Amino acid sequence: MAKIDLTDEEKRLIADALSNNTEPPPELMTKLFPGLAEKFDVAKLDRAKVVTLEYAGKRSEAAILNQSSPTDAGSPLQVERCFRGGSLTGETQLDLFERAKDRADDNWQNLIVQGDNLQFLKTCYRNADPLIKGRVKGKVKLFYIDPPFGTGDEYGNSEGQMSYTAKLKGSEYIEDLRERIIFLRETLSSDGCLVLRIDYHFGHFVRVILDELFGRENFRNEIVINRIFKNVFGESKFIPTSTDTLYVYSKSSAFAYKDVKVERDKPRKPFWRHMDDSAGIRHPQERSVFGVVLYPPQGKHFKYNQSAIDRMIREERIRLKCQKCGHVQNDPISEWNGCPICKEMKPKLQYLVKESSHINLQSNWTDIPGYSTSWNYPTENSEQLLERVIRTCSVAGDLVMDVFAGSGTTAAVAEKLGRRWIVCDFGKHAIYTMQKRMLRIGESKALGKNGKINQKYAKSPRPFCVVSTGAYDFSRIMKLRENKDAYIDFVLGLFQSSRDEKDLSGKYRLANIFGEKDGDPVEVYPVWNDEYLKNIRIDENYLKEIILQSRGNLKGNYYIITPETCTLIGDTTMKNSVGNDVHFKMLKFPYKILEDVSRNFQIQQQPSSQENVNNLINSTGFYFNDDVEIAVERIKQGLKITQFETKILDNQGERLKGLDGLAMLLVDVDYDGKIFDMDRTVFAKDIGDDGVIKVTGLTESIAVVAIDKHGNESKPFIIKNK
Repeated sequence: MAKIDLTDEEKRLIADALSNNTEPPPELMTKLFPGLAEKFDVAKLDRAKVVTLEYAGKRSEAAILNQSSPTDAGSPLQVERCFRGGSLTGETQLDLFERAKDRADDNWQNLIVQGDNLQFLKTCYRNADPLIKGRVKGKVKLFYIDPPFGTGDEYGNSEGQMSYTAKLKGSEYIEDLRERIIFLRETLSSDGCLVLRIDYHFGHFVRVILDELFGRENFRNEIVINRIFKNVFGESKFIPTSTDTLYVYSKSSAFAYKDVKVERDKPRKPFWRHMDDSAGIRHPQERSVFGVVLYPPQGKHFKYNQSAIDRMIREERIRLKCQKCGHVQNDPISEWNGCPICKEMKPKLQYLVKESSHINLQSNWTDIPGYSTSWNYPTENSEQLLERVIRTCSVAGDLVMDVFAGSGTTAAVAEKLGRRWIVCDFGKHAIYTMQKRMLRIGESKALGKNGKINQKYAKSPRPFCVVSTGAYDFSRIMKLRENKDAYIDFVLGLFQSSRDEKDLSGKYRLANIFGEKDGDPVEVYPVWNDEYLKNIRIDENYLKEIILQSRGNLKGNYYIITPETCTLIGDTTMKNSVGNDVHFKMLKFPYKILEDVSRNFQIQQQPSSQENVNNLINSTGFYFNDDVEIAVERIKQGLKITQFETKILDNQGERLKGLDGLAMLLVDVDYDGKIFDMDRTVFAKDIGDDGVIKVTGLTESIAVVAIDKHGNESKPFIIKNK
């Protein structure tokens, strides 16, 4: 490992930056990460004349890939619920940890991931989480993403009030998207590719960024697709925009294009075509057919070379045709002495175009819809579009990922095409939409030709799990005590610590060191031992015993990961036996980062209206779910919320009152008491101040789940008939 050589002033600048939650000065990056800096030959890049996009806030790839603060470096995955054959399995985190040890593809579980996609991509990049370790990084054959288009537009209601402003604009949007693409690229397999959907607002900037990150030599195509058609005749200031763009980039030259054919509306009948109608000159110009040497007209060349013509002669697909009277000669002859009918001396060379029901795929995909409204989800990609993308860039068994998953079209089509899949989205609305879509996939249309005649897919979904990253249930973590290693791996992941591979435990003679953080030892408080959990607490005597056992060897930082209830002391500095400082740093949980850092970070909220479900999210590292209480009754107009309680705070640290903390209400109109299967989403802006929800078509078996603005959700509340 390269040695870091910093002056006292440089150390002070770095310390100030960290304490203020800001990035260290750019000129110190090469000193902080000298090993990585050596990999970037600036002179070589300059010689190559690589076109780059420069803007305020742009960071180096090395800085992005080495982010390691507790709030910004990925979070472990926690299992919420698992399904097999469309039914709940009851599998727990421990079950999946054990299952994940078997790396066989037939033991694969598809994943719906709820959380910030940047945090999830970092988790994939770190490749330490037991659920996906060794199974995702470097294994993804296709990333399809349809990120927010970063319009910067404002959207208002009929009264003119602004209900939604695009979160990110200009350079901020580009950098946030670029950061995700960097981690995405690192997760791709060497022969994998990215397909990115974008519109005209920032598409030209994104193209330059993709050239920079993947290399212009790995650009594969720019594909034109349909967007939602709007009849704005007489209203538009110019020609209405009717298309979006797919940019296709491979990670390397190893990418192999899958030859996809497009079915014709009507089969093409066979016909004869002239072979000398291609412009330009090719050498040699002449071709030999039936013993006759032929030349193309001036400025033209024959479509096929001699070997191809010889093959087509054997296939009886070549003939000579008189230009004057149309006489056809398709038998071998020794010499052409002119047409036997009219004596014309210059025949035309023709070849037979075979009958065909398909055509080769081109870059114009406006023959299929780009969007769909099947699931009533904004900017829902069509299954026809995703079928073509997935068939073009992968084969059965490949891993396909989408981290802007929305309604889950990528997952649904990947499932139908026999691909493995992982999809991610921040919104609970999206998660429940995708879960519902997978559970009911057998009722959906089959793909391709069968889909055109409304034939059902008629298969149960393969095993899949819903997991969360960044938002956790504390009781489930404590449940991991049943498996010491599983518990240790999870809590180390919470605080961005890696397993102890330096034998720090042996060096300091301390049994509970299981990890290291920036080279310093990390103790995991042994809650798997009931004596520690129930009777022993971290206090000054506990810390003094650590110093005593280490026999003076311990100095500097010493981290302890512990539940809050197991410690009576905060960060503390003590002297060891030779007078050196030992800085004990408590990494406590439940540690509500989302609220504790709200003064420095914008609290990321679940969408409270249909218009902002596709916001680009940047969340903090992790937090623990709070309880949400909801009670609803039937009324003549539909439903009425009679009770709603959440413990979340606003940016000023005040408890949100009334319905202010509610983001949405999910409704299952035929709840079976087992699986909450969302049928409708009622956003907060559509709920009256009195809690009244105007809704029709209710049945006798209704349940609701309330989602607060931080993503905490209530248990299903069953609405009883009066």
